[in-house]
Amino acid sequence: MNAKLIKLLFTTASIERWNDLPRPFKFIELDKQAHKMIIAYVLSHYEKNVDFLELIKLSIAGVLYRAVLTDLKSPVYNYLRKRKGKELDDFVVNKLKNILDKDMLEYIKKYNNTNSKERKILAAASLIANRWEFDFIYNFAKNSFGIEEIKKSLDYEIEDYYDLEGVKILALRKKTYDFISLCGNLRFQKRWANTPRVPETSVLGHMLFVAIISFLLTRLYGGNEYKIYYNFFTGLFHDLPEALTRDIIAPIKQGVVGLDEILKEYEKMLIEEKILPLAPKNIQNELKIFITEEFSNKIIIGDSYKKVDVAEDLLGQKGIDGSLVKVADHFAAFVEAIMSIKHGIKSPELKEAIKMLEKKYKNKKVYSIDLSKFFKKDFFND
Repeated sequence: MNAKLIKLLFTTASIERWNDLPRPFKFIELDKQAHKMIIAYVLSHYEKNVDFLELIKLSIAGVLYRAVLTDLKSPVYNYLRKRKGKELDDFVVNKLKNILDKDMLEYIKKYNNTNSKERKILAAASLIANRWEFDFIYNFAKNSFGIEEIKKSLDYEIEDYYDLEGVKILALRKKTYDFISLCGNLRFQKRWANTPRVPETSVLGHMLFVAIISFLLTRLYGGNEYKIYYNFFTGLFHDLPEALTRDIIAPIKQGVVGLDEILKEYEKMLIEEKILPLAPKNIQNELKIFITEEFSNKIIIGDSYKKVDVAEDLLGQKGIDGSLVKVADHFAAFVEAIMSIKHGIKSPELKEAIKMLEKKYKNKKVYSIDLSKFFKKDFFND
């Protein structure tokens, strides 16, 4: 959890995708990586004996790998990979060796050099996320040169993963596909809708950023593998109801007495009636735990949970540090504001948000972590 790592992760919010084709709107790398991880979560629950800790670490390694290599098109990357794969890996490792610990650096080395089930799931999820984006471009620019070749290539590549049950189910484009489409739509919702920022970030990209920060904070205090799993995926899905409610800015929620409670009730209804019925049955209970009272500390009990003051990290304990995920959510907002100001957008709203968060987390700890050192403008000084 260091400034260089956070800034590198955040650069993916500035990387545009498909920028050599006519597009109806911008596609951003951070959003794609978030969608990819949501799809990987779905695919994993159709498989047996998936190591979710492995999946999470490989996923984060993939985000970092992409952040370093930035704008290499897939055909170009694949061509280079066949001829200079080791050199590419060495280049990325060299760029990251001073900002990652040994464990995560090993996953960077492992990312393109493993045939594990978890890596295969991520590869399939990436292709499905690519195809989801491409469908918009195809319908917008059918006459563009080479677009039929891209379509055929994606179809062929996805077919190579039909041995994964979830890929075959998503290929039917029925209910479960509608669920991943609902999640994907969150890329169209801007964060800080009334405040100009550079780069702009979406709710979808924000969710992955919160998930990764939750992962880093959980490792920092020594949380067990259950905590890493539950905290990461709570972060990844915590704003999912906003696919149907939109992101309502804090001043409105805080300025109208009782509005937040009414919104929570409305969200609960949408979760039960609109969101969960689309999800595969085998993830519905868990998904409900992730997105209901998302910032509460919880002990997982069967298919439900009990709220607690502190989700104690006992041996084998399944729990969610909702308060830690909330810190990650606030830190993501802090980063968004700081980075925008560093790009020259210095609105009063951004300055006030930074000031408020610095004050909120001054001399504050979660578990053993001193949060004040992260919620400081100086943290991001080069």
